[in-house]
Amino acid sequence: MKNPTKIILFLTVLLSSCSHYYYVANVQNVPLFKEKNEFRVSGVFAAGDESIGIEVQTAYSLTDKIGIMADYMHVKGGDVSGKDYGKGNYYDGAIGYYKPIKEYGVFEIYGGLGGSTQHHEYSSFSYDDNTGTYHDVYDGKSDLSFMNLFIQPSFGITFDFFDVAFSTRFCIVSFTNVEKNISGNTVLYDEINTILDKSYFYLEPAITVRGGWKYIKAQFQASYTGNINSPRIYIGEEAHISFGLFFTLAERLK
Repeated sequence: MKNPTKIILFLTVLLSSCSHYYYVANVQNVPLFKEKNEFRVSGVFAAGDESIGIEVQTAYSLTDKIGIMADYMHVKGGDVSGKDYGKGNYYDGAIGYYKPIKEYGVFEIYGGLGGSTQHHEYSSFSYDDNTGTYHDVYDGKSDLSFMNLFIQPSFGITFDFFDVAFSTRFCIVSFTNVEKNISGNTVLYDEINTILDKSYFYLEPAITVRGGWKYIKAQFQASYTGNINSPRIYIGEEAHISFGLFFTLAERLK
């Protein structure tokens, strides 16, 4: 019969291990402009199965058809004290076309470019036969950066006190630099090497719901990140939800 203490320790290791994701999708910026000279700004808290982050998003309608937007995200996850974690920053900017549809509907499509820098440190568990216990082994660190080319169509309805929108973002993520200092863990070393082999295509459907006052609304968004061309390479975090506040400045609301 197997030693039950070893089984419990093994299950604890599995449940407490950290998955490193090298692509975490930011919250989709869905401004739903209706006319020229409208301004949007939002601040949100976002989370996935391993990551937590904060984001600031802005958007402005240059004309009655053209809008621009810019976003910033800081994200982290893992166990800092155990030296098994990741953290990073992401920025993007986009320009696009929007069209009001009748009184409440809006169609929009944006295309943009983003970039990320991130730092990871790794540790793993090793079993000591002499003591019968597991202990942490430091495996090293890596620094990565990528570029993200994306297009995002969406359709929504917007009222003074309520908005709902459905959007889908298509991304091409290409890692431009990977610096690593890994020792003793060949599986991890090879895993990081494979990241540079190709570009990764992601399809990211999302739903955004807002409610509140015409100038300020609470916002909730849920999204999914699906890897199209390399579904067995798990470098992207799939599920993502966010909560925050969405502010609107528009002449038509006065």
